[in-house]
Amino acid sequence: MFDGLMKMRLFIALNFSQENKDLLAGITADLAAISLTSRPVHRDNYHLTLAFIGESNAADQLKCCIDAAAGSPFSLVASQLGCFHRQGGDIIWLGIKPEPALFQLQQRLAANLKEAGFVLENRPFRPHLTLLRQAVMPDDFDFRRYTVQMPELRQMIDRISLMKSERIAGKLIYSELYGKDLASGA
Repeated sequence: MFDGLMKMRLFIALNFSQENKDLLAGITADLAAISLTSRPVHRDNYHLTLAFIGESNAADQLKCCIDAAAGSPFSLVASQLGCFHRQGGDIIWLGIKPEPALFQLQQRLAANLKEAGFVLENRPFRPHLTLLRQAVMPDDFDFRRYTVQMPELRQMIDRISLMKSERIAGKLIYSELYGKDLASGA
């Protein structure tokens, strides 16, 4: 359906500080050097997806869902390196330690989106940050051993973002269309 507004590829996410993007870029570069082949995520594109929307022109509706889901700020800590096996190469990711406030935020957001008529992916929420795509790691690569030597990533989460994904001159760019600050006592 076309409402006169151009559809955009949208998702709702948590973004990271410049300092943590630097840390993630270092880990990603190291893993890319170890991999036999991979496509590293660009430094500016690190995020934690709360909900993938897909092609939509309903940004105003999405803003309302985000506003209604917002709660209090909370802290995230990275926990372990892992992978999703895919044909053509795996997705290497950095997992997040279980944080009740994160799961509550995601559940509120998903409920608001479904109530507003958005169709969400039907799979459990697994909070992670993608580092490499189409990765082929050496057979002897030990995810646990690598995780132990990684620097710790901590992030105070105080904002939810509606993000647009687009290709510009062949480069994947994620841009914030709208952000809602989380408020203490919310």
